[in-house]
Amino acid sequence: MRILIIILSILLLYSCVSDKKISESKKHSEVIITDYGADPTGRLDCSVLINKIISEFPESGGCVIIPEGTFVLDKPIVIDRNYITIKGLNSGMRSNIDVDECKDESGPGGGSKLVLRNAVYGIYVSPVDDVDNLKNRISGIEIKDILISGGKSNNGIGIYFEHDNDRCTISNIIGINLETGIIANASDAMAIKDSWLCEMKNSIEMNNGIQNTINGCQLGAQPGGITCKLVGQTNFLFTGNQVYPDGSVNLQVERSCYVNVTANNFKSYYNKIIDIKGDNNLLSGNVICFENNNENRAGNNEEDYGIVHIEGKNNFFTSSTISCRWNSNNLNPVTVKSLSGPNKFSNLYVDNINSERVFYVQANDIVEQCVDDENIYIVK
Repeated sequence: MRILIIILSILLLYSCVSDKKISESKKHSEVIITDYGADPTGRLDCSVLINKIISEFPESGGCVIIPEGTFVLDKPIVIDRNYITIKGLNSGMRSNIDVDECKDESGPGGGSKLVLRNAVYGIYVSPVDDVDNLKNRISGIEIKDILISGGKSNNGIGIYFEHDNDRCTISNIIGINLETGIIANASDAMAIKDSWLCEMKNSIEMNNGIQNTINGCQLGAQPGGITCKLVGQTNFLFTGNQVYPDGSVNLQVERSCYVNVTANNFKSYYNKIIDIKGDNNLLSGNVICFENNNENRAGNNEEDYGIVHIEGKNNFFTSSTISCRWNSNNLNPVTVKSLSGPNKFSNLYVDNINSERVFYVQANDIVEQCVDDENIYIVK
């Protein structure tokens, strides 16, 4: 009997799960996870407890509050119902360089912090069953004011919307040391805003959506990664973002139309800063800076690709500044490339050092009020 009591005591010690039910008074408001036994020290798994809290919310939804502390996850936080909010109280510090030393597996941070210990995702919006043979969508999810970390090195996906969703919001999120910060599939009217997603392999990937926005974010990938990848998007707004230099591609747009890329700052040490494959997209009011001070960053096979590369028709690139600093190994590299037209390029200021091929465009493209005619290379 004594041995059994000891075993039960150990199990209780290493579990974050509380048998305490969510009171009726809290079912329609907010639940602070530490009130139900969550460990804020980063020792014990808290995913089971958080999922238990979510499962006890009514159909009208509820709010899970992550207080300040380090909460480790051995499994993802799973959202499989509407109107769930996951909210921190402080998103913490932003960067590996904000701390002198990482003394444990949680990595840098502070504030309200979720750490992927054994979880492959931090917050996971999972598939749900169809209703009356019609596709069911998860609505009204809000995730905000939290730091999500992969630990001391790139690990897992911070937020993963696998299922069709609408009117969901991600705001004031700090993501660090992840394989990918956010992946969202089949989103309608999703807003990602005011977040810092850097020092990870890839920042954001969004697939097959409509009327989505990324606004006011600071984004950064690592060499070999893609900072922001948009696939199959319609009526997308990418505006007011700061995109940092280390990602091999800053912004990649594939099979998308009516994407509005406006008033962003892009900087890269690599070619392919903006890569557009689609029709009827707008690039306006952007500042694009390229500096290739390393001979391995844009070799002979890529100097023709273009800092801005467009494949499609009826795209409009206007009212922007492009500054390029090529190294001596790049002979007449291309700044803006159009592989199919017609596309229009208007009112662009191009500071393109060490190149005579500023534009590499099609005969049916329009280039006006940009550079002198001798700096336009026409493909017949």
